[in-house]
Amino acid sequence: MTSLIDIDGDDASKYRLIGDRVLSYRFAVPHDEELYLGDILKITDNVKGLTFFAKVSDLLHDCNFSDPNWDTRPHTEHFYGIGEDVFILVEAMPLGYVTEDGTFRKPRTIPAKFSRVERPESRDFVFLRQVMGEIEVGVMKTGQGVLKDVKVALHSAVMRQHMGVFATTGMGKSNFMKVFCASCMQARQFGLLIVDPHGEYVAGGRSSSGQATQGLLHYQAGRDGLAIFSTRPEQFKRKYLLDDLYLDYDDFRTPDLLLLYEHSPPQREVVEMLESTPGSDVIDFFQNTDFATFDAETYSGRHPRIARDLKNFSPSTLSVMQRRIAGMMNRNRGFFRRQGSSIPDIMKALHENKVVLIDIPGMSEQSELFVLSIITRKIMRSHQGEEAGGGEEPKQVLITIEEAQRVLGSGLGSTRTFREAAMEGRKFGVGLCVVTQQPKNIDARVLAQLNTFVVMGLADRGDRDIIASSAKQDLSRLDTEIQTLEAGEAVISTIGIPFPVSTRIHLFEEYVRDLNGRPGPRSIDDGLDNTF
Repeated sequence: MTSLIDIDGDDASKYRLIGDRVLSYRFAVPHDEELYLGDILKITDNVKGLTFFAKVSDLLHDCNFSDPNWDTRPHTEHFYGIGEDVFILVEAMPLGYVTEDGTFRKPRTIPAKFSRVERPESRDFVFLRQVMGEIEVGVMKTGQGVLKDVKVALHSAVMRQHMGVFATTGMGKSNFMKVFCASCMQARQFGLLIVDPHGEYVAGGRSSSGQATQGLLHYQAGRDGLAIFSTRPEQFKRKYLLDDLYLDYDDFRTPDLLLLYEHSPPQREVVEMLESTPGSDVIDFFQNTDFATFDAETYSGRHPRIARDLKNFSPSTLSVMQRRIAGMMNRNRGFFRRQGSSIPDIMKALHENKVVLIDIPGMSEQSELFVLSIITRKIMRSHQGEEAGGGEEPKQVLITIEEAQRVLGSGLGSTRTFREAAMEGRKFGVGLCVVTQQPKNIDARVLAQLNTFVVMGLADRGDRDIIASSAKQDLSRLDTEIQTLEAGEAVISTIGIPFPVSTRIHLFEEYVRDLNGRPGPRSIDDGLDNTF
């Protein structure tokens, strides 16, 4: 019978690095050690005087026996036992190392053979706290636990370089976005635009599991950092000091129709022909022209230039466009009017680095996209004008696009405004926050522009593969961890933080309670109810 020596599972000296690659570590741990995917471990190299960090990417049983079938032989327990020769083999992804002066470096060298491997403590991550940004979203996660003292916070300066939030239903996407909004309200580093057709951001609502949730109005201490433009009833708006949302005819441009309807080639030509024409003129022309008798040569109305531009189009094409403009006006009649727009006030609030919430509960998907298209175009034109004027650097604005595959999918020709923002916005201080459950349906050219990835649970391998191929940091080794993330957990890859950070996102209600309790909260006059 083989002589086996039992080992002390608490003896950290038994953790020994046996890996042989600069980008892949391997080490053995006692057979009864409790380790999890995503655990972060510290490797102390006393030879070089460096401290390395690595994340567990795989776990497997292994042994030192030459018999490959030792664990399936009949009567195995008579010949083999659990001891020093049976262990768990750990594969880990290097994160980097800290020099003796506290500087963090990427993993360009390898720890000495048999360096000691152990669990780190919060104080070992002082270097990481120093590189975090201003927009707090959660705490650092390691395996099944968290390091409560290590806050995960994004850098505001990189928001102009676009962000992606990827999560399937029920994984905490809405909670993350509200936490992100609350941190933006507190930090006031850039303007954030959100269009909410469900009404959940203002006063809360119901989560995907049916639980009651709070809204941004519950963050009373940060109310100065929030501007809400709403279509709700007057009583509600007065109670919570919300602004009216209105768009006027001149805010509209014909390309906005491309988001609302499928267009034939001739109809698209009409849209392009009138692209630069003021919306009020386009609407007036189509409202007051009878295309059954329309003749550009004899037209005597108020818009002869439009008539000349459209003289070669068939009456049937123009009649279709007339019906679509009428449908667009009817669908949005609650906030779309001849004169008087909220756009100047929206732009002012964004440039004051506020979170601007466009609250349109009960409106259709088409109305949501209609509003978002108009405001996005206005922001882009404003910032492009500032750049052309050669003045100071334009204010930074981040535009959130929920269900972004609708307007940023591959092969679509109807999303010029959003594609322009994705491809050129960073030059003008305009970033996009692309939120989607289906990253594989986002145009790969758009994904390549994103420099911050917030990846929550994604069960579909195609979605995980496209994320891994698009992220600026290597996420391929974290595929299994991403697949097994629980609700409220994320892997965040962003500029300024040296490696992808596993994060437990704050629960919004708890985070707001903490923010409201911090020193120096500002009171508000709107008498917010405790419940909605």
